[in-house]
Amino acid sequence: MDKLTAMLTFSTVVELASFSRAADALGIPKARISQRVSDLENALGVRLLHRTTRALSLTVDGMAYAERCKQILEDLQELEMRVSGSTSSPKGRLRVETHTSFGRWVLSSKLIEFRRLYPLIQVRLGAHHQTRNMIEEGIDCAIRGGFIEDSSLIAHRVAINTAAGLYASPKYLERFNLANDPTDLDRADLIGWFDPRSNAPWPWLLCSGASEFNLKRPPTLLFDDPESAVVAATMGAGITIALPFAVERLVRQRQLVPVLPTWQLNLNPVHIVYPASRQFSGRVRAFVDWAIETMKNSAELQRSPLDLSMIIDEGRSI
Repeated sequence: MDKLTAMLTFSTVVELASFSRAADALGIPKARISQRVSDLENALGVRLLHRTTRALSLTVDGMAYAERCKQILEDLQELEMRVSGSTSSPKGRLRVETHTSFGRWVLSSKLIEFRRLYPLIQVRLGAHHQTRNMIEEGIDCAIRGGFIEDSSLIAHRVAINTAAGLYASPKYLERFNLANDPTDLDRADLIGWFDPRSNAPWPWLLCSGASEFNLKRPPTLLFDDPESAVVAATMGAGITIALPFAVERLVRQRQLVPVLPTWQLNLNPVHIVYPASRQFSGRVRAFVDWAIETMKNSAELQRSPLDLSMIIDEGRSI
């Protein structure tokens, strides 16, 4: 069996959802299409397709294989074009992963510009609050916060340290009389994050110029998802940590108010990463170059808690 031909045949069947249409597209008899798929299943030792007289559907193994199969075929086509000197625009599917807040409030709106520049690249953006294994999940590249210690990944910084601030609902602050002093946080209701891998709460180390305040009392509420912590804060549960780009809309709507805006938590830098073992395709190269330039000039990432406080204190936009 010619494995590459079988993969192309299987991918065509999946794309067209029909053995007959795949036979027409490839210009070969339907029986040969069916035989190639059967030979591929026998070689792999798994069933890839559910076949009935009325419908054709992928098995669980088939879905996983079809995803990687299409990517391999696209990578091969791109490699052939590069070797032959073709200057065609990058094309194919690109899987990008990022944190939920970053994907929702920063990246998703900017992808319109990426699609305008590279209309032949089909972007699949996954937003999660937990880090996933890129190689096992077939992820091409990811945007992540923090220092990258995984030697299997290549990392490029796309933003300097982002500054998180403290936020609470107006109703909560009416009940809790907070002076302009971080020591007041010792008696406040705190809503924090924790790392689901280590179960360790995110430290509340506040900075204001050269001054530091380390709040050692643990939060009364902990979430593994910062978005959930923000929702709890809007409902009056207490004071939470949040990145400015994740709460700017809520501050403008007066659902949240910056707390101690001259104090902030310096978080880690933002990187775009991709597996070192995977071919650096034109699709990934195009996205990495675009992301570095776009994030470097992103107004959202340059917001500070003090910037957001101007909306409340001065009644003007930033």
